[in-house]
Amino acid sequence: MDKILEDIESLGIVPVLILEKEADAIPVAKALISAGLNCAEVCFRTKIAGKCINILSKKFPNLILGAGTVLNKEQVDMALDAGAQFIVSPALNEEIVKYCQELKVPVVPGISSASEVDQATRLGLDLVKFFPAEATGGIKFIKAISSAYPKMKFMPTGGINAENLKNYIEFEKISACGGSWMVSKKLIAAKDFDTIKQEAKNAIQIIQKARTSTQEKELKIIEKTKIEKEDAKLQLSNKKVVTMGEIMLRLSPTGFNRFIQAENFDLVFGGAEANVAVSLANFGVQSSFVTKLPEHEIGQAAINSLRKYGVNTSQIVRGGDRVGIYFLEKGASQRASKVIYDRANSAIAEAKPKDFNWEKIFENADCFHLTGITPALSDNARKICLDACKTAKKMGLIVSCDLNYRKKLWSPKEASKAMTALCKYVDICISNEEDAEKVFGIKSKNSDVQHGKLNKQAYQEVAESLCKKFKFKKVGITLRESISASENNWSAMLYENGESYFSKKYSMQVIDRLGGGDSFAAALICAELEGFSPQEQIEFASAASCLKHSINGDFNQVSYDEVLTLAMGDGSGRVQR
Repeated sequence: MDKILEDIESLGIVPVLILEKEADAIPVAKALISAGLNCAEVCFRTKIAGKCINILSKKFPNLILGAGTVLNKEQVDMALDAGAQFIVSPALNEEIVKYCQELKVPVVPGISSASEVDQATRLGLDLVKFFPAEATGGIKFIKAISSAYPKMKFMPTGGINAENLKNYIEFEKISACGGSWMVSKKLIAAKDFDTIKQEAKNAIQIIQKARTSTQEKELKIIEKTKIEKEDAKLQLSNKKVVTMGEIMLRLSPTGFNRFIQAENFDLVFGGAEANVAVSLANFGVQSSFVTKLPEHEIGQAAINSLRKYGVNTSQIVRGGDRVGIYFLEKGASQRASKVIYDRANSAIAEAKPKDFNWEKIFENADCFHLTGITPALSDNARKICLDACKTAKKMGLIVSCDLNYRKKLWSPKEASKAMTALCKYVDICISNEEDAEKVFGIKSKNSDVQHGKLNKQAYQEVAESLCKKFKFKKVGITLRESISASENNWSAMLYENGESYFSKKYSMQVIDRLGGGDSFAAALICAELEGFSPQEQIEFASAASCLKHSINGDFNQVSYDEVLTLAMGDGSGRVQR
């Protein structure tokens, strides 16, 4: 926001002057200034408006002086030549707005409808005049429209007076109010400048009292939130989640180069269940990752990549010959990402059920998480997963499973058979539209993600079918709308007890999409352990996965507080100081 408009917001009120005589300009301004109100808007409703602005700008150079009821570019020029510092128009005149923007002059156009707020947003404005305020819905309209346009602020004018000023100024989206009651034609004609001064003082007191009350409420909310967050972190630190699967070596050409262009590769470690473990550790949860890795240095490097985030690796079995590798070529624009696997005969794929003592592994644990990737690695891996699920269920753990279908690892028929056996023990199922269709033949109707089309009712039907088939307590579904490889819309749905809960939708510029679903799973588990409401759970999970798309590598390197901030509505991306 422009510095002049910020100064107006700090005052909270703009006296709207309609001057019939040049001689009244100075005494009216003196009355306002002596009351502590260093601002005025002179309306172009009289022929002498320009002259009055010129008189005031010369006499009171520190007065924040604006021109109101500006109807065309000629009046803009006239006002600026006279010394006006900002322009106010009664309607959203695109010609005036663009002209002022070219001149780098603050402009506050009038609006009275949602469509005009939308138009103002597209013009790059973050402050509009709501006129006539009382006749067009008042503060109720502003509160209603603010939920759809959270970045827009308002300067209500028209019908504002000492009796209703408080109701407006208490709302956080009100920058200032425009008012003529303190400088009415009647008072000016009677030259009752003492009353003008007193009315201005009263207005300032109303604003200061209302804002002090609002600030005190906000401070109490902030303090309460801080306490709740600390309590939540303490609660999370007492929760333990075990994840099991394959951690792999990921090799990617630098930047967005293709494989055939690559002269060197960026190296990181990652894997669905390992990604979940790291996310949970970053949230403050005790997370433990279970797998089998070779005893050589690459195996140790994989372990070290987890340890540095606080993941417990004490239950990782050592043995086997190799760490699985996958090559990632990042997509951009209309070119899709590509993955090439080199994971055959990896240590975890060749592990045996006897390698893992699940009762010991699950001691004091609250939740077990696995995905559909691990059972796809080998027959033994499927047996290991089944043993783990049975033991977890017997020991009273929450069992979470991300279907995570990978067509390069197994067929839909193989996946359906194995996952049907595992899902008998699952409480929380995580999926997307492709997983549900490929693994269980459950397809959402009238949804076309390739062309950015989603059907909420269809996804509710998918979740309902999954719950009926396996008695899941809840189903989380990520909803990706791929505009291109670089631009995605992202949201999510949680289905629980016959009710569907949808998160807000994020428009994302994708830096690295791998691990997006894993970050969603981790955040959903975290929110479940926190005891969040269903709507809070899906907002937290969707926000976490949205942030992951901005981070290179498989791991979602964000904190609990960062996710909560986005989930609560701050997606501005502004520098956090």
